[in-house]
Amino acid sequence: MQKKINMNDIAESLNISRNTVSKAFNGQHIPEKTRQMVLNKAIEMGYKNLDIVSKRETVIHNKNILILTSNDLHTLNFFLAVLRGINNIVTKYSLNLSQYQFDNIDKFNELKEFISLNKISGIICLETFHNDLVSSILTLKVPVVFVDSTIECIEYTGDFDIVLMENRHSVKRIIKQVIKTSLIKSAGFVGDFRHCLSFYERYLGFKEALFEMRIPYLPKYNITRADEFPYGDIERLSKELRNLEELPDLFMCANDFLAISIIKALKNIGKRVPQDVQVIGFDNTMDARHFDIPLTTVDTDKEVLGNESIATLLSRIKYKEDRNRLIYLKTNPIYRESTK
Repeated sequence: MQKKINMNDIAESLNISRNTVSKAFNGQHIPEKTRQMVLNKAIEMGYKNLDIVSKRETVIHNKNILILTSNDLHTLNFFLAVLRGINNIVTKYSLNLSQYQFDNIDKFNELKEFISLNKISGIICLETFHNDLVSSILTLKVPVVFVDSTIECIEYTGDFDIVLMENRHSVKRIIKQVIKTSLIKSAGFVGDFRHCLSFYERYLGFKEALFEMRIPYLPKYNITRADEFPYGDIERLSKELRNLEELPDLFMCANDFLAISIIKALKNIGKRVPQDVQVIGFDNTMDARHFDIPLTTVDTDKEVLGNESIATLLSRIKYKEDRNRLIYLKTNPIYRESTK
């Protein structure tokens, strides 16, 4: 009787570890040259799970990638940087990149037809789509990578992954440091924390920082109106500040846009930053660096986010049977003049 080939046999024949063989079969990160070497040897030796190996040898026949957005990205500096990172990989692997704006469920059939006509291999969703749009996208049976997403998306099933910046720990870290150096006794959160998964995680990091520093979390210091609220309208935001029972010592804002808006509104009601109220943002945008009061924030590498999103999509296209992944990229605190 012919001996059944197992992973140890393959590892010994190649003089590598069994763990490396396992990673090759399970789509984990190892050099592509090593992966192909393992898969080829498995086929050569008649490995018992040959069907699995064969599936993992699938190549991308149609190199057509779709960038799906709900707004015109040219107005959003953050996503322009992400697109540069995507284009780096697109150029390297000679992929075809197209863009489609999908902002209404009534346009779903048009999107479906576009994907079919253009033989789209995979989709990268930039920005955050509403849940009904996310659900419809996942019915397309095309591999998807969401660059951030809704809070509920992690509970969905389908052929997708989520790539985003690390939020919770980095917010907790920067707030704790500011509290330690400037004797903060109260803090509020600014932004709709249900807007997306990242905002929600930043909100959780904010609450955890207060808990660990033994500062009471009091919602009366928050401005967490729904997205529809015009946070960029300084007069409206100033009114929100005046309606608070009292101002906190610190505002943690869900992103830099909100932080800059809060600083302008504070100035509008006669408050100084950071003398009266300190402010922290998130993203380290160009505006944060060059604003009148340079912003303390969390730095995110947008081009790396773009690189990772398309690399993850190519892996998802090739290894469709893999489990869904939630991938975080490291961030770093930047301390500037909006805090003491």
